[in-house]
Amino acid sequence: MQKRIEGIVPPVVTPLKENGTLDCNALCKHHEYLIKNRVAGLFVLGTTGEGPALPLKVRQDMIVKTVENSNKRVPVLVGISADNLEDYLLMADFAAKSGADGVVAAPPCYLPLEECELLEFFRILGSEQPLPLYVYNMPAMTKIEMSPELVIEILNLPGIAGYKDSAGNAANFEKVALALKERQDISLFMGPDTLLGGALRAGGCGGVNSGANLAPQFYVGMYEACKNNDTAAAEKYQQWIVDLQKVYQFRENICCGVAAGLKYALSKLDFMEKYLTRPARPIDSEAVIDDFVQRFSKEFQI
Repeated sequence: MQKRIEGIVPPVVTPLKENGTLDCNALCKHHEYLIKNRVAGLFVLGTTGEGPALPLKVRQDMIVKTVENSNKRVPVLVGISADNLEDYLLMADFAAKSGADGVVAAPPCYLPLEECELLEFFRILGSEQPLPLYVYNMPAMTKIEMSPELVIEILNLPGIAGYKDSAGNAANFEKVALALKERQDISLFMGPDTLLGGALRAGGCGGVNSGANLAPQFYVGMYEACKNNDTAAAEKYQQWIVDLQKVYQFRENICCGVAAGLKYALSKLDFMEKYLTRPARPIDSEAVIDDFVQRFSKEFQI
């Protein structure tokens, strides 16, 4: 039985230079910050990392440099989401050869698939590539929302190591957690920041939370508070996590604002520049984020 990952695994932002290439120095600095603050792993090329929108060369560089920077201190999970099965398998093969520890896949987002086809898709991915596979439910981006019943069926397939739920439905996550409570080899992660505490109490084993890029202290703190049944500490971290949501609120689709807001905030802390992959525009100035970063950096001595 494989050992499951437990704790906070940030969906790492992809630091870019103005010319669109990977900023390797900024990436190393950011990784050290996250690892120093006791994250349980690094997930690259997810939605927060602009994964499918990045050029292939940048995605490949991100995988190689993350594995190199991690140096086996924490596991590295790689997003391989694409539009067709063969590209998933090619990216999974590259991740495996680069030394990654697992791959994360949302369903193909262009052609709608029926449940039997989604089941077959994950069966093929779980069996035809060598790394543990994490299922990613992200309907805001894929336009496919997997029912808890389908997720449970998929998680019982060979080769499946875990699940990241970014659908935002706490009740559905609880159904999955209840059905999988005896599976000590399956990691169940909550995506939306503010639902982390409830998911942990329901039986989840961690979070893949965008805000952990900026403030891993909040999310690791929440994980440890819930693990230790420390209600007062959990409430304190929940307040910080709710406050951090102001960083995202700059586009009609919040998913599209997450990377922009986080990169702007991280630029204020001198971790990286604020550039996004073309043609997305970075945030030029935002007083609400400036205020949050100032309070956060003072409180946690960043």
